[in-house]
Amino acid sequence: MNHPTGQADADDVTAQLVQLLPELAVTLYEAGPHEEARASAQGEPLTGRQMKAIVFLAHRGTVTMGEFADGLEIGRAAASELVTRLTEKNVIVRTDDAADRRVVHVKLAGRAEGYADSLLAQWRDQLKAVFALYPGIDPETLVAFLRTLIKQLKGRSEA
Repeated sequence: MNHPTGQADADDVTAQLVQLLPELAVTLYEAGPHEEARASAQGEPLTGRQMKAIVFLAHRGTVTMGEFADGLEIGRAAASELVTRLTEKNVIVRTDDAADRRVVHVKLAGRAEGYADSLLAQWRDQLKAVFALYPGIDPETLVAFLRTLIKQLKGRSEA
C-alpha cells in the first residue's frame, strides 16, 4: 500500500511501539527490588494493585482514604479492602484523624516506605541516564504522550 512518507514513518513507529509495550510492562515489573518488597510484606506476595498503591503512597505520603481511592481510581469499598490487606501485610499504617474521627489517614509503614523510596530512586536514575542519551527528546511531550496513551489503554479515549 502506498502511504505518504510521513504516514509510513508513523505506521512504522506505531508498530514498533506495539511490540515494545508488553516488554516495557514486564521490564518495569522485573526491575523492581522484589526481594525487598517480599521482606517488607508478610504473607502472600504483593499484587499489581498493591504495588500501585505502594508507589502512589510513596509519591503522596499520608493521604485520606478518599484521596487514596481517587488516586488509584477505585471505589471507596475497594480502597478499604486494599488498605485492610496491606495493613495485614504490615505495608500500610492506618490512623484516625484526631480532629475528625470519620477521617482515616493511610501511609506506608517503615520498611515499605524504604522499599518504595529505593524503587522510585532507581527509576529516576534510569530515566535521567536514558534522557542523557537522547538530548533531542522533549520530556514534556513524552510525558503528555504517555499520559494520553495510558488513558486510552484504560478505555478513556481523548483522541
